[in-house]
Amino acid sequence: MSAPTPRIPQTITRYRRQVLGLFAVVILTLLIAASDALLPAYVTSTDTLQPPSARHWLGTNDIGQSVLTGLLRATPVTVGLALLTAALALLIGLTMAGLAVVFPKKGRAVVLHLTDMAEIVPSILLLLLVAAWHQPGAAEIILLMAVLTWHDDVRILRSVLLREIGRENIRLARHMGASWPYLLLHHILPAILPTLTGVYLQNVVQAVMRVAGLAFLGLTAGDLLTWGSMLQDATGYLHTPAWQWLLLPPALCLTGFLLVLTTLDQRQQRHARLRQGANP
Repeated sequence: MSAPTPRIPQTITRYRRQVLGLFAVVILTLLIAASDALLPAYVTSTDTLQPPSARHWLGTNDIGQSVLTGLLRATPVTVGLALLTAALALLIGLTMAGLAVVFPKKGRAVVLHLTDMAEIVPSILLLLLVAAWHQPGAAEIILLMAVLTWHDDVRILRSVLLREIGRENIRLARHMGASWPYLLLHHILPAILPTLTGVYLQNVVQAVMRVAGLAFLGLTAGDLLTWGSMLQDATGYLHTPAWQWLLLPPALCLTGFLLVLTTLDQRQQRHARLRQGANP
């Protein structure tokens, strides 16, 4: 018996929050890609360490660069690195979790042992060592952090996949001839989408902290402007009035972004509990 006709519009309507969130991420990614051409140039001047004024709204740094311009340029880079790193780590984790579900016993054991080995290795230490040996650029940071953090999601995603695959409707649809790609696209992924959203938000929180931390320690490429690198530049002026306009803007941006992510994660968890209560 052939599989039933897909009802993609119903799936989109049911999970409109996640779809809108994905759409927002895509739009934000496009804006980040075009930010270099849209934002003003980050140039030096003779107005060094000037406090906020009508000419320089957030003051200038020690080489006369506008703090506001630097903040506008650092924000899309920092947020973009966090979003892409979290997405790649989630993709790798979901793939490994799927392999741990569909592989036979020996293959499943290999995947789980590989995950265990990755969890044992101190990822933060490896990240610091590799970054100190070769100061990574944007693409290298994304790949490096995703490769070192994917294991955090595997067991959670595997348990969710096992739960969904074991449901009666999935077994019945499979018995009636529905293919695994069809079930994955129209039943399994929509069912685990809230969990994927929550895991992704938590990954973004971890990624933005790691990006800021690496830059703050001076372990990223010198031309990579992030909130962390702006914080690092401000440390030399903590005992002068300049710390107020050098340190506070990037610190407040980082704090605000983390608060937004935390709020979204809490709302996502609340909606997931409500759905679970309505559909036990």
